[in-house]
Amino acid sequence: MARRSPYLKDWRLADVIAALTVMGRYPYSSRPAEDWGDRLDTPRSAATWRQVFDEHPEFFRVSNEVEGWASLRLRHGFDRSYSVVRQRELSFEELSLVDSENPAYKDLTRRPLTPEELESLTQIAISLHTRAIAHEGERRWLTPLLFALLGTVLGVVLQAALRGG
Repeated sequence: MARRSPYLKDWRLADVIAALTVMGRYPYSSRPAEDWGDRLDTPRSAATWRQVFDEHPEFFRVSNEVEGWASLRLRHGFDRSYSVVRQRELSFEELSLVDSENPAYKDLTRRPLTPEELESLTQIAISLHTRAIAHEGERRWLTPLLFALLGTVLGVVLQAALRGG
């Protein structure tokens, strides 16, 4: 049996868009999953933000650590080249001066998303939500049809069995 899309949960699209927006623009690219609640408030479609993130791996990535650090997949794909203190990406030359022993290294994260990137992710979420609704609608009319067909087949088989026996 096909699993029901998480996009069909009440308030899910709103929670996904809120998480995309806040996580996309937040200075640091990742935090423990439940710490995102400080910025996002309480999710309306799930008990925890971790549940929302886990049900939408198309957008969110959660590490396997106990705390479960969460980030946007798109941001996770970027290099750690954004300085939170300077609020900009560092040049190749600037990055070459920073190593993991340098305190400035802790200041580096993956860059925030641009408004265009956020808009694109939001449109993808809306599209996936729309498709989930359409798919659910297709299944609604198909179920009675399949039961009617099954009833007809069973009727014919039973009738043939009764005539033959």
